[in-house]
Amino acid sequence: MMDRRDLLKIGVATPVALGFPAVLRAATAGISLWVRDDRFDAAQPAAALSRSATLIDGDVTPLWTGMLDDAWRKRGFVVAGVTGSDALFVLEQLAWSRGRRVIERSEIAPAKDMIERSEVRPASDGRPALVRWIIAPVHPSVTA
Repeated sequence: MMDRRDLLKIGVATPVALGFPAVLRAATAGISLWVRDDRFDAAQPAAALSRSATLIDGDVTPLWTGMLDDAWRKRGFVVAGVTGSDALFVLEQLAWSRGRRVIERSEIAPAKDMIERSEVRPASDGRPALVRWIIAPVHPSVTA
């Protein structure tokens, strides 16, 4: 008979056995739209796993007027992305007006070789930090 300890071991071992890309693909199953900031080359791999990735160049206005304003009026529309912290700030403010919240946020620390190739610069040079995030309804019944 399986006990809690065995279940925890399986839960920890599964992501390691499957590898990171497989875990990322599984985590994106419930996401309706991916947003990728074209200013960052490091944002490309995560968004490439998505079926529907939308590119922005830091300005979220076309995304809001062309897609998100109507989509966030629908039940359960979940948006995720890898963008600059400045774009996430604007999206977060717009999300509040539609009953959505940022439910996951993590800053992506650039690897040393990416900094040397100038794909990602540390936030101290004036560029916004690169952030991975998910915006979802506060409750699945939220429609507006």
